[in-house]
Amino acid sequence: MLTSINPKLPMRNKSITRDFYIHKLGFQEFGSADFDGYLMLEKDTIQIHFF
Repeated sequence: MLTSINPKLPMRNKSITRDFYIHKLGFQEFGSADFDGYLMLEKDTIQIHFF
């Protein structure tokens, strides 16, 4: 049985994507590493990864 899904979605601009998901949709950034060209966000039990 599946209990979660973590989609990996393309992004064009990391700062715009981060701003929209954090300030408009209420997500938080997670993980201690800040990889160039990769962003990990979460809200409740949902994680979204952007590349």
